Amino acid sequence: MATNKGNGLSFMFSEDMYSYMTPIIILAITVLWLLWSVSSYFRDRNQPGPPLPPGNLGFPFIGQTVEYVLALRSADGIREWFQKKNDRYGPIFKWRLWGYEMVMMDLPEGNQFIFQNEGISHHIFWPGHMSTLLGPDSLLVLTGEHHKLNRRYFDRFFDHNSMCRYLPEVNRNAVRHFTKLWQGKEQVVAHEMTNLYTFSTICNLVLTLEKGPRMDKFLVDFHVWTQGLSYLPINLPGFQYSKVLKARKSILELLGEVMEQRRKEIAEDRVSEAARIDILNNLLTVPDDEGNLLQDSSIKDNLLLLLIAGFDTSSSILAMAIYYIAKHPHVYKEIVHEHKLILEEKRLSGKDDDSLTMENLSAMKYTWRVIKETLRLQPVTAGGWRKTVTNLEYKGYYIPKGWLLFWSQSVNYSPKYFQDPLKFDPSRWERPPPLYTYLPFSSGSHTCLGNEFAKLEMLVFIHHLVKRYSWSLIDPNVPIIRDPFPKTLDKTLIAVKDLTSS
Repeated sequence: MATNKGNGLSFMFSEDMYSYMTPIIILAITVLWLLWSVSSYFRDRNQPGPPLPPGNLGFPFIGQTVEYVLALRSADGIREWFQKKNDRYGPIFKWRLWGYEMVMMDLPEGNQFIFQNEGISHHIFWPGHMSTLLGPDSLLVLTGEHHKLNRRYFDRFFDHNSMCRYLPEVNRNAVRHFTKLWQGKEQVVAHEMTNLYTFSTICNLVLTLEKGPRMDKFLVDFHVWTQGLSYLPINLPGFQYSKVLKARKSILELLGEVMEQRRKEIAEDRVSEAARIDILNNLLTVPDDEGNLLQDSSIKDNLLLLLIAGFDTSSSILAMAIYYIAKHPHVYKEIVHEHKLILEEKRLSGKDDDSLTMENLSAMKYTWRVIKETLRLQPVTAGGWRKTVTNLEYKGYYIPKGWLLFWSQSVNYSPKYFQDPLKFDPSRWERPPPLYTYLPFSSGSHTCLGNEFAKLEMLVFIHHLVKRYSWSLIDPNVPIIRDPFPKTLDKTLIAVKDLTSS
């Protein structure tokens, strides 16, 4: 016998009680689930008008959350998860994630419907925990006129003229990166290197933040923050999500310190030449279309967005491109040829080997196809959500107001639109794909703000890599995982040969 005392009361429990209770609890949960499923089935059948899409909402709140989150952890998990649902229910089906009822739209027609009707029948939506991580003033969260006003404000920092201003600093950062971190090494962990490159690049562009303890702290917190996008949102001690929220708080505090320091420098007219063109300086000094400066909360949320957008996603794709190039010798040979032509053109025109112009980037057509193919096979996100603001009828199905529509990148693997879809083949990008079959940067009014900067950042890196090194995978059979972005299990460990020393 076991005795448990508390508040002056004694409770006597049989040692065998727990062994009896466990099957009873399991039976009760099973019965409740069956009752819920049956009632949902008849409720859907008996409702007037068009039926709800086929599918299974599962338990209240939980739905398919656990299996979806687990599927996110592997390279093929999400693709296989959606394929199983598609095989069972068809291209349009309902499911529940993080407590939200949602509809998987057919591809690519559903993607087209979502992006062409955004702001009419639905608007962008992020599940509560993701919205919390992004912040209420983030461009990714804002809707309607508020979003349009802020989008116009930020667009000016990512137009062609801005890219021309950013290129010299991005290029200098790439040269410093390879000189300091790759030189003299026979092996490198490519994903760690691309992390350092993209983070230092975006920190310089956004904050003019030099390497040191503050940048190191930023980097640690950002790693924790990005992982929170795929964690179960349980804010209790010991759970990862609670650590993620602490990382976000730490990042915002650091951004606040940088902003306060910059305001003092502006007031005292001692801002450095490099800092005068960075995005922080513009956010603190340039008014919006209505003549108002941004609130600190808006600056912080969008600085966080810009730092993340230019860091982990680009870093992941660069590391995966390095992996695929090494796996396909003919791709490596073609890339080397393209960059040799660029180097020869620079030498004939008397330009420095390490310099790069926008015209040079435009000549990297095959390199960009390699990146696009990497993004097709290993997209950084599975898709995204839109929340209906009215009852919808779509292809004979009824979708209630308040439900979510899910657009997906799983069309990337459809043999209908991509021949031999699991094959890495950059040549497929010699022709444009059908509309709404390839959406690495989303689409519509919430198209990724920094997609042109990401392109610039990645092309510059690959140019200097190819010019200086050849490489091979230490483990050609290493598996690909997601955490939450795609990467190899060994973070793309490669053997490198310095071409400049021979």
